[in-house]
Amino acid sequence: MKFGCFSLDFRRFSLDTAFRMAARYGFDGIEIWGGRPHGYPYDMDGNEVRHVLDLKKTYGLEVPMYTPNALGMPYSLCSLDGREQRDALHYFRTAIDACEAMEVPRMLLVADHPGYEVPRKAAWNRFIENMKELGGYAKEHSVKLVIEALTPMESPVITTADDCREAIDAIGLSNIEAMMDVVPPVIAYEPLSAYFEKLEERMNYIHLCSNDRKTDAHLRLDTGELPVRDMVRVFKEHGFEGYVTVELYSECYSDPEVLLANSSRILKEIREELNL
Repeated sequence: MKFGCFSLDFRRFSLDTAFRMAARYGFDGIEIWGGRPHGYPYDMDGNEVRHVLDLKKTYGLEVPMYTPNALGMPYSLCSLDGREQRDALHYFRTAIDACEAMEVPRMLLVADHPGYEVPRKAAWNRFIENMKELGGYAKEHSVKLVIEALTPMESPVITTADDCREAIDAIGLSNIEAMMDVVPPVIAYEPLSAYFEKLEERMNYIHLCSNDRKTDAHLRLDTGELPVRDMVRVFKEHGFEGYVTVELYSECYSDPEVLLANSSRILKEIREELNL
């Protein structure tokens, strides 16, 4: 099991700062957010890619995941609008190209909210259609695509481990995985174990935070209602060997270094206790 942080939490700082802070506080890797000013797909030309490769080497950090900015963007993979579908496929193909160039093994995708007037089944079918297209393209470029479940507040399309499993099976490609953000199962009253048992080898990534058990808030590890130490023990007991990345976007923007230091201290204590 390895531990990382998310450059999204440093969105008001440069990517250089995010890498420097990740190394300073002892993380194994950093997930790159694909929005400006960090890694917007259309900005990732040769110079930007070389810069990321240099940052990885300079700070000795892995980049286990690339996460294009997808929520609330005009690039929904669930949209029934043909124009948006074309734009979304072009955007995410460009992101896959950037992912490959940065030598990142995985890229995260979500089924964003289709709008209240779109039937869920129609949105689901469009998502599967688009994922088959993108999955085939990603496979040619040695990139795995990772589906993240969302809370019902964010989207009704994929919200549970069952939804993730069904999507993987419907897409039918070996390079499609899913991940667990710990908030959706809490909101869905679903045990964390469901993700390990239903996704098995198709789950190699986790987003870790605390939560209020009411909203999609991603809170720091020593607050909220979730027993973070015990959750990490559950990860270990299920034999999880992938990445656990801290995601604290709900309260990190004002001073992300302080909260990263806080996460580092807590995770160090957990790792020592659990011999990780």
